[in-house]
Amino acid sequence: MPRSPLWYLQNIELFAGISEQDMVELIKNVLHKQYDRRQFLYTPEDRVENVFILKDGEVTLYKSTPDGKRVVIDILKPGAVFGNISFDPDTGEPHFAEITEKAMICTLPHNYFLQILARRPDVALRALTILSRRLKQYELQIRALSSLQARERILATVRLINEKDEQSTLPKVLRRPTRLTHEKLGSMTGLSRETVTKLLSDLKADGMIDVQGKVIQLTEEGQRAVASLV
Repeated sequence: MPRSPLWYLQNIELFAGISEQDMVELIKNVLHKQYDRRQFLYTPEDRVENVFILKDGEVTLYKSTPDGKRVVIDILKPGAVFGNISFDPDTGEPHFAEITEKAMICTLPHNYFLQILARRPDVALRALTILSRRLKQYELQIRALSSLQARERILATVRLINEKDEQSTLPKVLRRPTRLTHEKLGSMTGLSRETVTKLLSDLKADGMIDVQGKVIQLTEEGQRAVASLV
């Protein structure tokens, strides 16, 4: 049975603890839309002023290099708040937001979102907390790319994806684990597809990861290895 927009919004961190009566008032101007796989929510050419909340599905944020390669910034799961969370569209790093699994998305128009923050300081504080955590995550990714060896980059990135799957707002029975192609994993780690393929084979043989189709999970041994790195 489809869940109401109110249920999704009540179950994300940004609006945690807000009463149902207040939520009904808050979501009056929220837009709800379904997107198909491979659609673009926005591109670097678009002026992104809205705030988006992913209710279901998956969105991949990535940049394109001058030679046409993709550099994946983030893979978003249900509950993610993204877009113009910095509140200044001119300071954001231009990137693509592509629907990589059929998605349901809430859109909060920019001015309306600012009105919510003005009326609800608690929501504003959570927005800043989410932004701070997101920036810290990206800093860790950059550090991993610059300081870790190729094998460790793969482990650290798989852990990040596993954690995002666990943080989904959907009940466990409705969650879909992230499917990682070797190409996508290469785009997240700065490694070639051939290198990723070889390292995944080695890590699986060493008992560090479990691979089921395109779903990659750290084993307990893999989790211990990553904990010693980060």
